[in-house]
Amino acid sequence: YKQKIIWGEISDKSKFALDNEAFFPEATSFLMVGDKLKYILAMLNSRLGEWVFNQIGTTTGVGTNRWKKYTLEKLSVKMPTELEQIHVEQMIDNIIETHSIDEIEKLDKYICQLYKLSQEEVEFIENL
Repeated sequence: YKQKIIWGEISDKSKFALDNEAFFPEATSFLMVGDKLKYILAMLNSRLGEWVFNQIGTTTGVGTNRWKKYTLEKLSVKMPTELEQIHVEQMIDNIIETHSIDEIEKLDKYICQLYKLSQEEVEFIENL
């Protein structure tokens, strides 16, 4: 067993999940294993990550994205410092435990800070 990120191919939003219980995805789903999975999960589920994917991904033609593996591989994920990674992982653990919308919004803002977005860019992402 390895911890992994699981996601469905077709969705209107980024819906990536962290699997700690040895699930295996069914057809039209994907999985990712590796290092820094909670950090990557945060990036993929963020508003910024979703916006970037919308710029480079493909759609079904009826308004939903095709979250294909080859497209995800094109996403640029900032390598975190150890402190950044720890902070993001703590935020993810808190979100998993509480399901708090406020905590999700804090994480979105923090990710924008990691990428050094301007206030104007942050507001653009927040208003999508």
